[in-house]
Amino acid sequence: MTKNKKNLIMAVYLIIISLLSLSCTGSRQLQTLALVTSIGIDLEDDKIIITCEIMNPISNNSSNSSSGISPNPTGSVFAQSVGETVFEAVRNITLNFDRKLFLSHNNILIFGEEFAKKGITGFMDVFLRDSEAKENMYILVAKGAKAYEIIGVKGELSQSSGDYLLDILNDFKYNGKCLKVSMSEYYKYHYDIGNEPVIGVVTKIEKKEVDRQKSKDNTAKFMLDVAGGAILSRDYLIGYLSSDEIFGYNFITGRIEGGLIKFNTPQGLNKGNTIIGNEGKFTTVEIIQTKTKRDIKIDDGKIHLNINVKLSGSLGEENKGIDISNLEVIRILEKACSEKVEDLISITMDKVQKEFKQDNFSIGEIVHRQYPKVWKEISNDWNNIFPEISYTVNVETKIVKTGIINTPSNLRKRR
Repeated sequence: MTKNKKNLIMAVYLIIISLLSLSCTGSRQLQTLALVTSIGIDLEDDKIIITCEIMNPISNNSSNSSSGISPNPTGSVFAQSVGETVFEAVRNITLNFDRKLFLSHNNILIFGEEFAKKGITGFMDVFLRDSEAKENMYILVAKGAKAYEIIGVKGELSQSSGDYLLDILNDFKYNGKCLKVSMSEYYKYHYDIGNEPVIGVVTKIEKKEVDRQKSKDNTAKFMLDVAGGAILSRDYLIGYLSSDEIFGYNFITGRIEGGLIKFNTPQGLNKGNTIIGNEGKFTTVEIIQTKTKRDIKIDDGKIHLNINVKLSGSLGEENKGIDISNLEVIRILEKACSEKVEDLISITMDKVQKEFKQDNFSIGEIVHRQYPKVWKEISNDWNNIFPEISYTVNVETKIVKTGIINTPSNLRKRR
């Protein structure tokens, strides 16, 4: 046997021995772990309360039962503990729950309203340091409630409130009246130049009665709603934006992915014997694409903000009877849609400037980028300057689709 063949055989032996000697020394069995799907943090009597929703594996298969996981019709269970720090409260769960928490599946972190008023940034430190926790978990404020009151509400089709909220937030692309902000995004906004964060909210709402039997745990009586946003100053909760105001916020910051714009059908335009737009009638445009451009002009020491939005959309609903085959009518609808978006933006800008008196739109970053020398002079006083800056809003709408019909469904032509 040649020397080269001996070396080759020896190398193969070494590879085989290396593979056989490998072992998963850090592995953990599934039945020893508690897979967390949502976490709530509250403050009571100066103590931190941690509430964890934990996935309860569902199976009707006896083969799964033999693995140590018992079949159970309930999608999730809950564990709760108290501590003076978040880490201590999380670890104290091992004193009353029979499995160790596993955070890699968690997508939702909810702060109770009272807790959020005390500041949230420092309390997320443990989740940044823990190798299991996701940096892209979404953070929300429980509006008018404790976090543990929210976590107990499940959707009709979801197995857990964590999955329920995640599915709703992922539908952001269909509705611009909510806000989804991950933990990593929050820290980016928190440390941005001249900016105060805005994060999502969740509200527990009682459903209207329906003619069916409620579930045994009574969760069918409630649902969760993520419309609106939470305004923070540094990291303290100071107020909220409504669903329309957060819609305006998303236009200002260029976060819009989709949604509907409902506006009053314009009045008084005649086409033949048809009067376009009687009082109380609405037109709805579905957003296809938007682009927001913001720039700053400084004249004689006064700062002026220009907000320009280009929007393309599809006519989704018109309940009066407009003949949209007429291009003049389309132009009028486009103008009315633009005015509605301009109103949404102005309402949001005015509220933040007059009520919260701080920059929640990263306008300071634009000043810093366009006028670095000016920013250096005014940065320390920016929150006093921002409420006084003037602004102009210009929205350009193009209706590029009208659906599969060109004539209104309720327009009867004379014979």
